[in-house]
Amino acid sequence: MGPPREFTITVSDHVFVLSEDQIHRDAPNYFTGLFEGSFKEAREGVQELKLHRDPYLFTFIHMHLCGYEILPLPKDNIPSHLSEGSRLKDLLHDARFYGLDLLAQELETEITPETKSNLGNCRCARGWAWRL
Repeated sequence: MGPPREFTITVSDHVFVLSEDQIHRDAPNYFTGLFEGSFKEAREGVQELKLHRDPYLFTFIHMHLCGYEILPLPKDNIPSHLSEGSRLKDLLHDARFYGLDLLAQELETEITPETKSNLGNCRCARGWAWRL
């Protein structure tokens, strides 16, 4: 058995590295499907992914997959393009996009009823990735 595999995920211009164990922390998800599932990239042995998403929000995704508690979110250092409420909502959208059900459930408990009514139905990895 070889060394554990690592996956490089570039989000805009920020580079994150996840181990095989880390992508399995909240599986099945977009990353397990892409790197180990039925995706063409998995069959080709791809270990890198480039995403055009928010790197600030992906920092919390990365921390979650590393096993850290991310809630409550810190109230300082919020980028100017987000408000305290919008980043929680946007993080929930990203958690759903990546198919991270455990994280999405945690985030849903933090969202107020007013914010929840504005969420709508976001498309997530679970909705299309496993039908390929």
